[in-house]
Amino acid sequence: MSSQPAPPSTLPCPVCGASDRWATALSGVVDYISGERFDVLRCGGCGLGATHPAPASDRLGGYYPPRYRTQRQRFTARMRTRLRSAAIESRFPRDFRGKLLDFGCGDGTFALAMKQRGWDVAVTELDDATLQRMRDSGLQAYHADVALGEDLAGRFDAVTCWHVQEHVAEPSAVVRWIRQSLAPRGVFQMTVPNWASWQARLTGAAWLHLDVPRHLFHFTPSTMARLLTDNGFTVEHQTCFALEYDWFGVAQSILNRLCERPNVWFERLTSPSARQHPASTRDAVISTILGPPITAVSLPLSLIDWALGGGATLTMTARPSPASAV
Repeated sequence: MSSQPAPPSTLPCPVCGASDRWATALSGVVDYISGERFDVLRCGGCGLGATHPAPASDRLGGYYPPRYRTQRQRFTARMRTRLRSAAIESRFPRDFRGKLLDFGCGDGTFALAMKQRGWDVAVTELDDATLQRMRDSGLQAYHADVALGEDLAGRFDAVTCWHVQEHVAEPSAVVRWIRQSLAPRGVFQMTVPNWASWQARLTGAAWLHLDVPRHLFHFTPSTMARLLTDNGFTVEHQTCFALEYDWFGVAQSILNRLCERPNVWFERLTSPSARQHPASTRDAVISTILGPPITAVSLPLSLIDWALGGGATLTMTARPSPASAV
């Protein structure tokens, strides 16, 4: 039998530890896959967001059906991989090639690209088919739950964690494990949606990147910085922009305010199985007619947001603090 979610007043905050300062920030956020509704709570101690009720561990897999594992970056995969590769390699001397762990590798595109660039690459994932494909390509591949029980102390020069931390039930434990797995001057680079962004504040429960209940937590720059520093890291760099996430986040979030079912335009563009989950005539018409012009208008809005430092995609680069021992 699955355990029942703890009531809001007793949920311990994984960032600041407060357990009695939760308040409802957003009500009735719709999961576009299950149709279920969730609330987003805000910790009064640090501002972290938490999806409530969080799915029990034995039900969580049901929120990640094949429908979710879409080709969501098929139009931008090459650009995204190039930018991520450059972001990591810029933190090291020119032509340096070391050991890299991609924690939560997704479809493995970035990990395979880094291997081609000369890095010794390992990955973690939950999907067994992806893990086998990575092993067949010559990478070390760990199931994420198994990896967290392994002692890989000081093994990696770099660890990347792209859009993973918002999905994990114990983000502090993951950060501590990554800290232990890095070399003393290693680099940890991670990306999450920025809940403090203007598009998140403007569109509220319709914000595309809430993605409840798969996103268990919702980070701001201050909460992520605290999570890192409290677990043995020094933050070296922060940015709040990724073109494909910010741009499409604006467009789909606006459409979500107009449609009854969220993410209709998103699924039509990214999911081969979208026709198996037809939208209402009203939502289909709104998304088809308004999707292209809203998407076009969203680009300059996203660029303005980036220039003002309030973008929807938070990336932090950190190194182990010299005096820390976690």
